[in-house]
Amino acid sequence: MRKRVAVSVVGVMAVIVFSAAPSAQTGASAVPDLSGDWAMTLTNIQHGGGIGQSLSGADPGGFLRGMEPDIPYLPKARAKMLSETPPTGPDSKYETTTDPNIHFCEPLGLGRVYMAPAKTRFVQTPEAVYILHEMGPTFRIVWLNAKHPDDPDPQYWGHSIGHYENGDTLVVDTVGVNDRSWLDQLGHPHGEQLHFVERYMRVGNTIQVSFIVDDPEYYAAPWAGHRVLEKSSTGFMRFMWVCSVRDNDHHYDATSKDANPGATTFK
Repeated sequence: MRKRVAVSVVGVMAVIVFSAAPSAQTGASAVPDLSGDWAMTLTNIQHGGGIGQSLSGADPGGFLRGMEPDIPYLPKARAKMLSETPPTGPDSKYETTTDPNIHFCEPLGLGRVYMAPAKTRFVQTPEAVYILHEMGPTFRIVWLNAKHPDDPDPQYWGHSIGHYENGDTLVVDTVGVNDRSWLDQLGHPHGEQLHFVERYMRVGNTIQVSFIVDDPEYYAAPWAGHRVLEKSSTGFMRFMWVCSVRDNDHHYDATSKDANPGATTFK
């Protein structure tokens, strides 16, 4: 019997009491306005837009899984990734997926959260930037003018600190991440040594999101990814993207069970 994880939204709802308008440092012209609701672009995937399957800039569609020229795999990383069964993409097998989000309702995690068709809201305060994700729903806290703890306890979202740069960019530096999430839809792994750096650059009605993945346990060198968020007018939390084992089972029963009578079910 698969372990079932209860999802709490109490913390998320507590944070959502903040207004959509940022309370960024008054008079601080170097702080970009990230207020409003942002969603993944559905076009231009080859240039980092689109939901995509992989963080690889050379292969965002996931057709070169394990052979991407811009991902410097160590043998351990390639073997781990190829042992996983994605729920979407060219090599997908939803009925037998090993996706931890589908099996255990665990958070999508860093990087991968921007491959879901859900919105994000940034709440800027002098102390921290709160990144609220519809998918989950969940939130992250990016502490400004702060330092990482010397020995952070590994968590799903890690410990994030940030600063503003050049008047248009929020830089987020994250460590202390546990090894349970995938970096993208294909199952690219990471370990607890992961150092994940995100840059959110406001350009007109878009936020250009770039990532640096630095994990010496799995990759021979740091590598980069990119996504694009567009301003959304449909309203935050219009849809509740709550992870539910019940709904996952229902989706399987409705779409895959009859076609795969010998498959391992989620139940």
